[in-house]
This record gives sequence, structure tokens and C-alpha cells, in this order.
Amino acid sequence: MRIRKTIVAAALMALLAVAAVVAAGAVAPAAPQARGADPVVLTVTGNGQTRSFTMSELQALPVYSGYFGFVNSAGTVYPPEPVVGVKLEDVLAEIGGMTTLNACDVTATDNYGMTFTYNQIVNKKGVQFYNIDGKTEEAPKSPWTFAIIWEQDGQPLPSDVGPLRLVAAQDGNVQQVADGHYMVKWVNRVTLRGSVAEWRVKMYGLKNKKGKRQTYTLDRGSYDSCATPNCHGFSWVNPKNKKTWSGVPLFLCIGKVDGGPRHDSYSAYNEKLALKGYRIKIVGAKKKSVIIGSRAIRNRTKILLANRLMGSELTAKYYPLRLVGPAKRVPASKSIGRITKIYLLPKKK
Repeated sequence: MRIRKTIVAAALMALLAVAAVVAAGAVAPAAPQARGADPVVLTVTGNGQTRSFTMSELQALPVYSGYFGFVNSAGTVYPPEPVVGVKLEDVLAEIGGMTTLNACDVTATDNYGMTFTYNQIVNKKGVQFYNIDGKTEEAPKSPWTFAIIWEQDGQPLPSDVGPLRLVAAQDGNVQQVADGHYMVKWVNRVTLRGSVAEWRVKMYGLKNKKGKRQTYTLDRGSYDSCATPNCHGFSWVNPKNKKTWSGVPLFLCIGKVDGGPRHDSYSAYNEKLALKGYRIKIVGAKKKSVIIGSRAIRNRTKILLANRLMGSELTAKYYPLRLVGPAKRVPASKSIGRITKIYLLPKKK
């Protein structure tokens, strides 16, 4: 009988031990479950590494506080407000940092994104600031940095721009605003890749009665912000080789110098002027040029100033932009690359 009691006791002890192990196993995944309750808000990739951050993990990095205001493409000014976040440089440091051989893509949940150079992120150059009127260009009056913010004016970012947003913020409130096309709302990815070269294409409108032209400088930053699929980016597939070209329709770019409203939308395009007729002279490297008519490109989303071929940036043969489109309106003889200037010219009499 005593032996039987001993056996029963041992069995009970074994059962208790098993129960303890099961309980420990049930409790062990607590950390991943806690991470699930605090979802990943940012994924950072580069240098052979990938880091994902929950909001609490992101907020554990060195905190940056500054001021952020901007002027959008319609000329509306949003005055500076205090913001809290983390410097983009500090986020990149978590995967080994950025070098002159890198560019950095900052991308949103809707796939809108911007590409920034080492010169912009590290050297703090190449971002335009304005006086509080949003019209007068000025050099920055206070040190600035690209920051991924989660708080503005003392409140978490609202869902229409957050939970995370990339901004060009200044250390002090010096009543300046930055060019709005650099800002990316709904940020969820940061990716290092090979470096990109800066470029500018000067655009000239028709001469007025005083012989002056409306001008605009199309640069990589403004073009990239416009070329995303969720903005004004379009694609065209060459039926001969099935290769896909991507970029911004030429007519939308022309809208910058044709006297239309100041805004990056279809309403900026002066369709009445295009119907009256004018010529578009597109100049490439070594002063090579082609001419295309305003009616030929009117509202045609498949005639592009393309910056990508099969999803990749153009090679030196065509970089930074190439005119492409259906052969009926853009024959091979007019598909010019390495574009440097664009002129609007009156139609021939």
C-alpha cells in the first residue's frame, strides 16, 4: 500500500512538472505577442540588412524635436509647427549608415515615394526653403534635417498623413517653409540603393508681347514626386519589344510653362492653347533636337518623358529623360533621350 501511494505521488509530481512546462511554454511567446499588439510601422533595408520597427521601438531611438512647415504645389502655405520624430540619418544608422555610393528611397503605404541623395540627407543640401509667404526663395535660417515624425503640434499624426511622415524640419522656428514635394506621408519603408545623379531640365514657354518667356526648372526631386503611379506617373509598353517605359506624360510637364494654373494636375494644362497649336522643341545632348506639335500630345498619357525602362532608371544612353510613345506620334526619329531643355515655339505661319 505504501508503495502504491509512493507511485501515485510520483505520478502526481510528474503531472505537475508537465503542467509547469506547458504553462511555461504558453507564457514563453509573450514577447512576440506583445510585438504583435504593437505592430511594425517601419521597415528599413540596406547594406544586406533589414530592420523592422514598431512605434515603441522607433521612439526608443534618439528623439528629434524641431519645426516643420511647407508650401504645396498650389502655393498653399502651411506655417511651421513643432514636430517630434527621429532623424532619417539615425534610422539609417541602424542598418550601417549611408555613404556617397547610396541613394535612399522613402516609400509610403500607397507606394508613393521619393529618392534622396547623400548630399541631401547627410550634407543637408538640395532642399529649397521659402519665406513664410511661400514665394520668396531663401537659404535656410536654421539647421535642418530630414526626419520621420510621429507627432505634430503636440498630437499624434492623424490618419490622413500618419502614423509616420517624412518632413524637412528645422531646429528652430524661423518662419520658413520647405518645398512640399519632398514630404512623404504614410511612410512605411526606407531603402538604401545605388546612388543617383542630380539633373535639371530647363523649360521655356512661349514669348509674350514683351519677348519674355515663362520658365520652369524640372529637377529630379520634383519629377520623381510627380512620376509615382499614385500621382501623375504613367506607363507605355512598346508593342515591338514589349518593354515598359514609365514616367510623366509630356503634356503634363508642358503645363508648367503654358500659362495654366500653378498646380501639378490636369487643370494646370492649358488645353485651349494646345488646340490653337504651337510647337514643342525638345533638346538633348550635343544640341540634338526634335519638334513635336501641341495637338499631337494633347491629353495623351502614353507620350511620356520617361525616366524608367522596365522599372529601372535609364542608363547613360538616355538618362535622365527620354521622349517615348506610340510610333504614330513619336516615331523613332523623334524619340530623343538625354533631354536638357524644352521650348514652346509658335506654330509656323
